[in-house]
Amino acid sequence: MGESTEYYNFGGGINLSIEYRFPSMSIFNLHGELGYDIIPLKPGSSLSLVLLGGGGGISYEIVPKLTLKGNIIGGAYYGFFNDTRSTNAINPYLSANAGIYYNLIPSISLGLGASYINFFGLHYNGLGISLGATYHIGAVKKPKAEEKKLPLEPKPLEKEQAIAPDVKLEMSDIEFYKIFPVLFKYYDDHPVGRALLKNRTDDPITDLKVSLFVKQYMDNPKECSASFELQGGEKKEIELPALFNDKVLEITEGTKVSVRIAVEYTVNEERYTNEIIETVRIYDRNAVTWEDNRRAAAFVTAKDPVVLTFSKNIAGMIKEKENKAINENLRIAMALHDGLGLYGMSYMVDPKTPYQEYSIKSLAVDFLQFPKQTLKYRAGDCDDLSILYCALLESVGIETAFITIPGHIFMAFSLDLGPEEARNSFSRPDELIFRGGKAWVPVEVTKTKEGFLEAWEAGSREWRENIKNAQAVLYPIHKAWEMYEPVGLPGEASEIAKPPIDMIMEKYEEELTAFIDREIFPKVAEIQIEIGENEWSSKAVNKLGILYAKYGLFDRAEKEFDRILGRDKEYVPALVNAGNICYKKKNPEKALSYYERAYDANPDNPTVLLCVARAHHELENYGFSEKAYTRLRTIDPALAMKFSYLGLRGEEAARAASAGDIKEVVIWVEE
Repeated sequence: MGESTEYYNFGGGINLSIEYRFPSMSIFNLHGELGYDIIPLKPGSSLSLVLLGGGGGISYEIVPKLTLKGNIIGGAYYGFFNDTRSTNAINPYLSANAGIYYNLIPSISLGLGASYINFFGLHYNGLGISLGATYHIGAVKKPKAEEKKLPLEPKPLEKEQAIAPDVKLEMSDIEFYKIFPVLFKYYDDHPVGRALLKNRTDDPITDLKVSLFVKQYMDNPKECSASFELQGGEKKEIELPALFNDKVLEITEGTKVSVRIAVEYTVNEERYTNEIIETVRIYDRNAVTWEDNRRAAAFVTAKDPVVLTFSKNIAGMIKEKENKAINENLRIAMALHDGLGLYGMSYMVDPKTPYQEYSIKSLAVDFLQFPKQTLKYRAGDCDDLSILYCALLESVGIETAFITIPGHIFMAFSLDLGPEEARNSFSRPDELIFRGGKAWVPVEVTKTKEGFLEAWEAGSREWRENIKNAQAVLYPIHKAWEMYEPVGLPGEASEIAKPPIDMIMEKYEEELTAFIDREIFPKVAEIQIEIGENEWSSKAVNKLGILYAKYGLFDRAEKEFDRILGRDKEYVPALVNAGNICYKKKNPEKALSYYERAYDANPDNPTVLLCVARAHHELENYGFSEKAYTRLRTIDPALAMKFSYLGLRGEEAARAASAGDIKEVVIWVEE
């Protein structure tokens, strides 16, 4: 609607919402929503918007089965371009919608709706239509038959114990598996044991309820799934889950506890209750077996305060030293690896439970450390270091994975790039792993004393050597978390003596420069040959300077541009590019001196006009900036539109530049 039609085309999206009606005033409701919209732009590309909001409204039943609804919703959206630009922003939105819904069956309705929405910060507002379905959550309670208590039921069969003649339901063959505190969330949906139920009567047993309770380590009994009937003389096996509380994580040595299993059932409309007391062993909080390698994901505690303190201090410094030519995930991973090395982290094989041996014995109980324990001890096995490094990266939003090969475990992290983009971005794509539509960097975490590049090379070599024999497997942590949720280790966060940030940054910049040199070496060599063949061509030298500048090697780039200007003082591309270096170094005054020389030589060059306008705007010389920007809009309207914040001033300009993530973008001039 309105001026937004100049910038946006028709789009679409999907929305998931939840609504709560007040029991006493069912006409009113509370509403929450999570949605995804995609909006095509004019003339090309598109925007993705992820919405999260809430509000309220009314629901009115016009006639039976036909309901009219209306809601007002406010919230925030996260937006980003769907092309190579990494621009993103979070802004508020407001919407109003109305619809009519037809109730097909008591639990399902279909509806048609219309809405108005305004995305603040995008200058977007419009109308939409939607088609959707609603599921109505409800519950039906059945009356209970009268309960009749029976004596404690003994464990039958094993020693041919006598069973009381009035016991109608027999429980036997009770078996408990190994129980590990770190998996306590997992046991809510998965069994800790099993038992056999037998109907000892000729009548059917109905309305079965089986529950398990461990005093101290459970808040309430956990009801087992037993929604079946037992016909006369019939047997059935049941699984026994358990909803433990986090007190199990205080178990530092394996212990035995008593378990109460209660059975309720109905025979001939009479209600009975039996109970059995058993003993079970709970292992210590660091114990686990390797029958499923994904279990180690439960130790990856990315939200632990100690982990967050270590990772965010380092990641924050890296983001301040922005280098868009190098993948951000790679740069942060590099700095965190170097930080661990400077912290004094050591690889040490656990003499009692080495991974090489225990990974083969899948049922042997291994000892794994939580990340904050590894940081405290400054040492760990390959599994401990993999868990720690994954936790550090996950804590700053970088997706990770475990990699297992025979007798060893290490890790990988996602570049947040697709395979094709990664192959085009890296000179050695054979050192990457392509799985699940993503590019992963394998890292041999035991090389804590060596540099990141060496750890990367070792990880990629181990992957290549084992994948050809189908002996390497990659387990994404997020996928593993769906089954084995991470659990926080109780206890106050202990202070750790982090290495000085300046030492980390020095090591990081050294490593980053080595990586860039490795990446651009073939191109540098090619341009050097071109320079030699053309007897020192300004164009070729300028090309070399741009190559260095795009990779953030500003000092090297500046030397190349100065070399050109020493011989050809008014060479416009070198003047603009030298000014860009100063602009990137936060020196707009010096940048303007280069830009004005370029303007004197070529006053109608659109890029030169843009640079002059930006430098004046940065210096708050709005009159001069407006003059240059007005001329740019006449000569190159498309370029002027891209940097539209130059037509604004003060806070308004800052917000517009931030929303478009355009302020730091510079245009390098090749000729």
